[in-house]
Amino acid sequence: MDMLAPDWLAARINYGSVKYVYCIIDGAEKLKGVRIDGRMAEIGDTISFDGKWLSVERR
Repeated sequence: MDMLAPDWLAARINYGSVKYVYCIIDGAEKLKGVRIDGRMAEIGDTISFDGKWLSVERR
């Protein structure tokens, strides 16, 4: 599993609502992004954690 968050946050992530999305480029599997509750987090987005829920905020 990829470790994309600090340990204190990774311990609080509900992996039922957080999915890692991969793609295959030139035969190598690479991380494409993270889907949180149906919303894809993209480069430049802010992922907020309010103590209970994760959410994606667009720039």
